Amino acid sequence: MIVKKIRPGFFFAVLLVSLMLAPSAAGGPQEADRAYVNGKIYTVDENFSTASALALKDGRFIYVGDDAGVKAHIGPLTFVFNLEGKTVIPGLHDAHVHINYGERILYPRIPDIRPRIGEWASVERMQEVIKRCLATGEGMRPGPEPRWLVLGGWMSDVWDPPEFHKELIDAVAPNNPVFISRYTHGSGANSKAMELAGITRDTPDPAGGHIKKDKNGEPTGEFVERAPAQLTRLIPPLPPMTDYEISRNLVEGTQLAVASGLTTIHGASMTGYDEVQRRIKLYEVGLLRIRINEMVREDAAKKLGKPYNYNNKYFVRSVKDHADGALGSRGALFLGDYSDYPGYRGEPRKSEDELARSATELLKIGFNMRVHCIGDAANRTAINAFERALKATGTDGKKARISLEHCQVLTAEDVPRLAKLGIVASMQPLHATEDMHFAESRIGPERLKYAYIWRDLLDLGVVVATGTDYSVSPYNPFYTLHAAVTRQDRNNNPPGGWIPEQAMTREEALRAATMGGAYVMFAEDILGSIEVRKLADFVVIPVDYMTVPAEDIWKIEPEMTVIGGEVVYTRPVPTDK
Repeated sequence: MIVKKIRPGFFFAVLLVSLMLAPSAAGGPQEADRAYVNGKIYTVDENFSTASALALKDGRFIYVGDDAGVKAHIGPLTFVFNLEGKTVIPGLHDAHVHINYGERILYPRIPDIRPRIGEWASVERMQEVIKRCLATGEGMRPGPEPRWLVLGGWMSDVWDPPEFHKELIDAVAPNNPVFISRYTHGSGANSKAMELAGITRDTPDPAGGHIKKDKNGEPTGEFVERAPAQLTRLIPPLPPMTDYEISRNLVEGTQLAVASGLTTIHGASMTGYDEVQRRIKLYEVGLLRIRINEMVREDAAKKLGKPYNYNNKYFVRSVKDHADGALGSRGALFLGDYSDYPGYRGEPRKSEDELARSATELLKIGFNMRVHCIGDAANRTAINAFERALKATGTDGKKARISLEHCQVLTAEDVPRLAKLGIVASMQPLHATEDMHFAESRIGPERLKYAYIWRDLLDLGVVVATGTDYSVSPYNPFYTLHAAVTRQDRNNNPPGGWIPEQAMTREEALRAATMGGAYVMFAEDILGSIEVRKLADFVVIPVDYMTVPAEDIWKIEPEMTVIGGEVVYTRPVPTDK
């Protein structure tokens, strides 16, 4: 829903410019549709220039400069908005997001034990939510007794002791089978679920997953990455969503992203061909406002045959794949054992040969590959595969723009290879401030030296594009900017930041959240900064991003979001009612 209320006395006061200037002379400067004056504008151009005024026509910037200069573009039909000293930044990108805002926030179908995404649930809260669901039926699947309860959202590393085990659920749900997904890449179950599935100490690990066991060899109830099929197939599925529900969730959900200051999002859910067609139709009828750069499945890209661009709103030029799982679940793939789980190195998803073959075939038809890589072994696998694909196709890496999604833990030997090969590092600053609870225990101090190394990569000239990985982390882009600059959570912990020498400057963080995203989608000529001839995407915020106390960056709330010159969000006006 687009809020249309106007705040009296603020920058939405529209001035008829016929009171200010005569029409532009024929053949002179273009007359703008809209002009914005009296602002503090960070353009994020090559020089990080500032301005005070903008002029827009047909959805693009035709002037960026001072208030005096913009007057030449103001004619009798131009609307002039007084920014009243507010700050303007380019429209923000989320370079890695799972576009399920609607399913997770507006119309959830699976209960989440967390108070909200980005806040961890204690054991006690998990147990309270389970008891509530058993009493109300929320999250209970249809079928014969005992009915299954399915939930999500646990993260055991903030517990004491920091371990998931089935007895924690047994204490409040001894009679119903319970399956609860980790907040990302993993799951757990209670004893009743394990009993019904016949999972014992002798049950082999599922393909692409691992059954975690205690020191006596008994299954704890935790599953790394994929749970055994003999358990998951017992869970009655939710009814499929209708076409209307899927479209509603996408349209209404992405408006939440727009309200947060996002103007372009990079979908990381390996979208299929049919869903691509649905989204094209939603753009054609004008229901989707945000720009989407889609990371599709390989078969969808090959069916399309070449990259697709609908009116510079919907871009299909990237293909997503996986080399491993997640660090927290211990599914990330490492060259050596986990420090806190000897004998285990994580779960591989695709081999170097498979990724090299895919990347080569996709480069030939114009698609860049974006591969999920967390552990040092996974990152090396993808880097090796990319190097082979670039050589096989004779492609310059800076033109290919293949990326490591997450690029979380590297080795000293592999760090410089990113710059050499032109590989983009698509990274999520919030992951550092969330993973700091367990990263060192998982991989030890030596490997940690090459983890979450934004500063080192930037210093080497690697293009860094930032995002959130929502719904793993909150989608708010100002949370991302805060974490990038401070290396702290939103309680400003730890003091001084976690591994603070890897922090970004404010300029670097803003560039990574704008131009970085535009670059990896081959759109830096039309998106990512406030420059003449570029598409007019920008955000108005009430404070100066460059000077507000660093600990308050995450608190910034947009006053207005503009996409292609169209105001698609204005902050609701408080009322007395």
